[in-house]
Amino acid sequence: MELRQLNSFCRIVQCGSLKEAAKRCFLTPSALSQQIKALEQELGLKLFELRGRRLALTPKGEILYCDAKKILDSVHEAGEKAKSNADDFSGTISLAAPACLRYYYLPSFARFRAAYPSIKLTILARSHADAISMVRSGEADLAMGLFPHPLVDLEEISLITPKLTLVIPRQGVRFTATQVSLKELSQQPMVLLQSFTTTRATVDGAFRKTNLTLRTEMEASTCVEVKRYVANAIGLGIVHDICFEPEDSGRFRTIGLEKIIPHPKARMIHNPSKTLNAAEKKLVEFIRFTSS
Repeated sequence: MELRQLNSFCRIVQCGSLKEAAKRCFLTPSALSQQIKALEQELGLKLFELRGRRLALTPKGEILYCDAKKILDSVHEAGEKAKSNADDFSGTISLAAPACLRYYYLPSFARFRAAYPSIKLTILARSHADAISMVRSGEADLAMGLFPHPLVDLEEISLITPKLTLVIPRQGVRFTATQVSLKELSQQPMVLLQSFTTTRATVDGAFRKTNLTLRTEMEASTCVEVKRYVANAIGLGIVHDICFEPEDSGRFRTIGLEKIIPHPKARMIHNPSKTLNAAEKKLVEFIRFTSS
């Protein structure tokens, strides 16, 4: 059980709505929902039930809420005592990252900026390969990416492991399978990320190993764009699970592909020749907190 889970849990209780609580936590609704599901699984309890349009606590949830409030109040009090230390952090940080990770870690960036307004954080939109070269050249202090191979000349920090997911429109495409093989996918019209991306290389590599060829109908620059094309029945799509929003469940069916197409783990990198300063270390803490 983690403090962030307790904080998210209490926010939902106070707001009575997952969507409103997500806004106050600087999280996407899907990320907040995943936290609560993980908490319920860990405790083996159902904490919420739906009453009309509002989420309400179960009896077990009410007990946890009382205890969680005491814990969070104590943490807040300790934080207030140390708050003056935040003024010691200043400077600039440049971080390069691809679209999927910028989107997923956006709440962390927002919380960091709110907590340390004297630190200028610049987020640079770059591909996975460009992110590597920018750290090596010193153009970026830090970078995120889905790197398929170890980068022996750079320091690496493990982040999340996105899972590839098949996206199927609920209307316009006849595909009713609940499980799928690479051979079945090779027979379907597909919407895929651009050929130079790490994810596309991972997908293409899985098909090459089995001597199969993908039937690409359209390419897209981001997972959001893939979903838009799939929603218009261009074909089936392959995206990262971290790019899903709760409202997507009404537009798409999904099938997890992690068993047939394993995906590289996301990592943060920096150049070991440059020691991380206090501000950069603090940003790494915020991002690792989201990944845990």
